[in-house]
Amino acid sequence: MPSAMKQTGLTALPDEILLLVIANFESARDLFSLSLTSKTLYRLVSEDGWRLFVKNRFPSLSVPPPTSGPHTWNQLAESLTWQSRCWDRRALQFQALLPWRRQQHQRAHHRAESNLFHTVVDAHFDLTTQEELVVWGAGEDIVARYRQRNGDARLSNSSWHRVRGKELGFEAGHDDVKAIKVVQHQSGRAIVTGRHNGQLSLLSAEPSRFGEHITDFNLASQSLADGQQALEQNTVNSVDVLHKDTTSLIAAATKNTLSIFRLGEDDDPESDPSMTYDLREEVFSSSSSRLSRAKWMGSDDLIALALGGSRDPLRYLILTPTGWTHQTAAKNLDIMSRFDLKADGNLCPNSIEPVYRNGTGKTSLLLSAWRDGTCRLQDLRTSSPFDTVYQDNIDPWVDAEALMTYGGERFVAGGGDGLTIKIFDFRWTKGYYHTSGLSCLDRVPFPAPSQAFLKPPTSDLVGQKKCDHLTGQHCHWHKFSKDIYYRPNYKYFLTRSLSPHAQNASVWSFARGSDISPHFYVGISGGVIEANLEPCPNSYPPDHPTVDNNFGFQNWRARAADGSGYVSRVISPTLMEIGDGYAYKHNDRSIRLPRLWKCGGPQGWTGDQLQASKHHRLDVNYQLRGDLNM
Repeated sequence: MPSAMKQTGLTALPDEILLLVIANFESARDLFSLSLTSKTLYRLVSEDGWRLFVKNRFPSLSVPPPTSGPHTWNQLAESLTWQSRCWDRRALQFQALLPWRRQQHQRAHHRAESNLFHTVVDAHFDLTTQEELVVWGAGEDIVARYRQRNGDARLSNSSWHRVRGKELGFEAGHDDVKAIKVVQHQSGRAIVTGRHNGQLSLLSAEPSRFGEHITDFNLASQSLADGQQALEQNTVNSVDVLHKDTTSLIAAATKNTLSIFRLGEDDDPESDPSMTYDLREEVFSSSSSRLSRAKWMGSDDLIALALGGSRDPLRYLILTPTGWTHQTAAKNLDIMSRFDLKADGNLCPNSIEPVYRNGTGKTSLLLSAWRDGTCRLQDLRTSSPFDTVYQDNIDPWVDAEALMTYGGERFVAGGGDGLTIKIFDFRWTKGYYHTSGLSCLDRVPFPAPSQAFLKPPTSDLVGQKKCDHLTGQHCHWHKFSKDIYYRPNYKYFLTRSLSPHAQNASVWSFARGSDISPHFYVGISGGVIEANLEPCPNSYPPDHPTVDNNFGFQNWRARAADGSGYVSRVISPTLMEIGDGYAYKHNDRSIRLPRLWKCGGPQGWTGDQLQASKHHRLDVNYQLRGDLNM
């Protein structure tokens, strides 16, 4: 080819054409390689290429554009692809934060307490300041930890704060925190707390005045002769916050009513609801019915409701020109029949979570957990092709008390069977597969997964060693790595590392700072667990950072600060793969128990084993020498 044509080849094309080509790149590695070929392409990739890559490969995540702060589209692409690889390879590590006094009590008496408080947790990550705040209700107390990133390779700073309930006259049990949310208020942060006694308050979340009282929200209360019944009626069962423009809308659920408050710029000592919806008037079918949870569905005109003691436990409120109206969630008869679901089944009251397929904005897709062990995805307003049912294929009858969604990528479930955390793939077509950036192989992914119902896929590409991008043919490795047979769902058993604390413990809540945070928090009985995406290094000391370079905290395992009242405990999880994740109508037969993978730590692979290790389906923590035989 003449040199003149080389100089006027790819770079001579208009940017619009080049961006159409770039939009089809499957791996960040290929896009990075393209950017190194010329100054023109480097500029184009830097200015628009990485933005297109993030939008096309992670369309359902809420990714804040880098209009301010230290991050770039390149860094966002680096972090999201790194995190996706960790999720796919099950590279999650855990640490528990437990009250110090309770630990001393357990060591002295060699038993676990049966009256552990149910921790509710929330988190917020400020992308501009690179500071994270995690808060949780610990019985009548409120605990907060602040962490400040100081750059890629530098240790973060942290500080702890605590509101001691007894010093304010609160009693354990009666005044426990049942709901907590971080909100933006004026130029700083605040937290909305709902207690078992019916108190709903706004407190400062700024470190210099943490816990300082700002506003009392006046919930509609009922005067009943029976004190215990009155407490149950007024208990704040859930709080959800919708951020809209310069204000925040708070939806607070008690047993019979939903109250909506508008959080403005003023520091009013008291605030009345802008709307109160009494469900007894047209929703409840019996005196045993109750409102357990309310969730905004991405806009201020749609709220999902979870009811207990009702034949139709999923409802929603929609704002019309004449005011708020109540509707029963649509039933997909085809789904009900295919999975043999009961229309009057019991809903796990704290489990409803909206699912966003486009990152942000309004949605009517709702995920919920049920007492028959299923997690159901359905469109509230009408039957839709997205409706489906998920289930642990190995232990299908265990329900989930709490759920957390990651856009349309995956969701996390916990509760029902002690300290276990399950990771489900939504099974929609994914925009990004980390395996696209790996070299070709003429074998299927290894080791072979445990699948209760799926059969291994077959192919006529026997012996094909390389992908042929001109014909669209893929090698064995890249073709089968995207098949759900080789991407089973999985769960972590955390009980063994926390005994005796875990004897009566369960999972009650989840939270994460943002969709780009490489870690999340689990509210358990009597404490908090931090789960961090972090691959196990091949050897110690590692030759590269093991946490997210851009949004992770290098010293996340640091012990709790002196005076915090907490101690930290490293958790060594056990991993089990639990099948493809779809519910099956006749999943009642005996199934062979899958293999349990215990953490093995760095393996020190070298040579061919090191190369094979990179193609292993699981993290180094769970690799065995026999898996790497080629």
